[in-house]
Amino acid sequence: MKNLATSLPKPKVLNEICSIHTDTKLIKGTIPGHAEPICPKCVAEQIKNKDQLAFEHLESRKTYQRLFNDSVITDPDIREMSFDNFNVTNAKQNENFLKAKQIANRYLNKDYKGNAILVGKAGTGKTHLAYSLLKYVNENSEQKQACLFIDFNELLSKIKSNFKTPSTMWQEGTMLDNIGEADLVVLDDLGSEASFKAMNNESSEWNQRFLFNILNRRNRTIITTNLSGAELKEVYNPKIVSRINKGIKNNVVVFTDDMKDQRKDLY
Repeated sequence: MKNLATSLPKPKVLNEICSIHTDTKLIKGTIPGHAEPICPKCVAEQIKNKDQLAFEHLESRKTYQRLFNDSVITDPDIREMSFDNFNVTNAKQNENFLKAKQIANRYLNKDYKGNAILVGKAGTGKTHLAYSLLKYVNENSEQKQACLFIDFNELLSKIKSNFKTPSTMWQEGTMLDNIGEADLVVLDDLGSEASFKAMNNESSEWNQRFLFNILNRRNRTIITTNLSGAELKEVYNPKIVSRINKGIKNNVVVFTDDMKDQRKDLY
């Protein structure tokens, strides 16, 4: 059997010089079926550039693209939310808007540790500012970060549905790894799952165990909830509340005047 390397025709070196690499002569006969002369340095650069593009695409998929590809979002309008379209109509909203921007700028530093919590009644803008904060970090962090937005109640529903019809994507362990490994995560509407209790304690206990396992793996989580600090302590195990409170002292945003005194219960 002929050796493939020895059976290929030897390249012919031409007297023609590459217009880009003026120290390199063109060659032909190296690529079967390709009659045009080529510059070996140009070909090497093209291969290198393709490898670089492939690497950058992979890195983007692991960081920047995760917000769009791996988040758990039920309302498609959330994806359009940003600081630019947050509607400020009064002084309290402006205060919360500026506070959220301050928190976002802290999270631009990938080494910054600490959770954040946005507390308020439904319809006060918690989700809008939480997603805006996340999007701001995703777009502006010099060192790209993997950001995820998680509708917590929807996530629980997906995983529990998967108990009957297993799939890799919604397995409990898979989601714990995905959320645990992300650089910055929003857990949206924490506490809403307490309104949908099963007839026994099993679901509630599973919810708490799952939430604990998420928070126990993380030290950079943004939480939105309509529960006050005192109510969080009523709904969740003390170990969960302790992990919610990790590093949130300067990262508390309260959305209603009647809840402003709840700050003292949150850390």
